[in-house]
Amino acid sequence: MKAPKFWQDKTSIRAKLMTPVAKIYRGLAKVRSAFCRSYKAKIPVICVGNINIGGTGKTPVCLALGKLLSQAGRSYFYLNHGYQSRVQHVQVTPEHTPFMVGDEAMLLAAQAPTIVDRKRAKGAKLAERLGAPLLIMDDGFQNPGLKKDFSFVVVDGTYGFGNGRCLPSGPLREPIETGLKRANAVIIVGTDTWGVSAKVQEIAPNLPIFGGRFCPNANVMKALKNQAIVAFAGLGRPEKFFNMLTEAGLDVISTDVFPDHYTYTRFDWEALKEKAGDKTMVTTTKDAVKLPPEALKEVVVIDGDFVFDEPEKVLSALGALWRG
Repeated sequence: MKAPKFWQDKTSIRAKLMTPVAKIYRGLAKVRSAFCRSYKAKIPVICVGNINIGGTGKTPVCLALGKLLSQAGRSYFYLNHGYQSRVQHVQVTPEHTPFMVGDEAMLLAAQAPTIVDRKRAKGAKLAERLGAPLLIMDDGFQNPGLKKDFSFVVVDGTYGFGNGRCLPSGPLREPIETGLKRANAVIIVGTDTWGVSAKVQEIAPNLPIFGGRFCPNANVMKALKNQAIVAFAGLGRPEKFFNMLTEAGLDVISTDVFPDHYTYTRFDWEALKEKAGDKTMVTTTKDAVKLPPEALKEVVVIDGDFVFDEPEKVLSALGALWRG
């Protein structure tokens, strides 16, 4: 879904009118947590989640965290819920497609063994049977079915916590205070123009805060200089991708926005080609796995990595998982 503009407006009358519905939403979430039996895995579980709904950059952070652990000599599995996936309770294999297990699961599986299961506890049990020494869970911070040993809350530095209200009055899945109370650390993605750090320090002054940013492939970006660009993306906040291109000095002629996790049809592809003409089409790695096979020959995919500002401090924060 595309976030409505009033989710960023702290004075919005529309948001205030929805407050009763937001209270009902929170009440239902509390009831769910109260009656859910939580499974404690036999292996450490690291959760990379958020308080906001979508678009904070959890999956790139998961990939970066995995690489960080690999460099420290730690093996791991990923656990992903498989958005709109057709199969569940499986380990992703080369035979699977994004339509079967979800786009994010395909990206994670390219780096490390990945389990897809909406029921996180069942997914953790499967990972245990397959010999996983550690689990990195992409999303699921609010899911009470699986106990977490360490939880990162990922926040976009420019969007922050929006207007600070819960769904549907704002973008929050739960109040900031309750979310930060369960978190072990916060990761701010990009430049903190919203004031995320100050808000976290106000509510939870002892909570570690780490920073980082997505760094696109330098060679790909260099090759796109002096070309007319037509960009398209189906992300939680596609404007982040488009802004990255323009801030890198690329000549972005037009942009096309699709819903998050969008599955592109051949009709979509033909329409995009017709609009682009002789201009260069670019998209994200998340979108690329959902394109028709022939499209990949004509689209430039902007790959890259999320890079922590202080990776050694992130590893140090996680150290207690294997020290104790």
